[in-house]
Amino acid sequence: MDKRRKMIGALLAACLVLLYYGGILFLAYSVGFFSDNEIPKFIIFILLGAFLIPIIGITVALVSRVQEIHSGEEEEAKKY
Repeated sequence: MDKRRKMIGALLAACLVLLYYGGILFLAYSVGFFSDNEIPKFIIFILLGAFLIPIIGITVALVSRVQEIHSGEEEEAKKY
């Protein structure tokens, strides 16, 4: 049960943050921010990077956390 609770917590936290960042990107795309010709392309790439890099990092951290939970590494460390 403890592993399940940890897994749900990790997934829920990651999903909330990913939805937040994804929602901002979707909102910017839906209002036509990325298709506006007045904004220089390098500014658009910087803003995309500012949102895509954390999304990638959170996904990598989530995968790492799930592997840690499955391996029982945390329970092993509690013994010491």
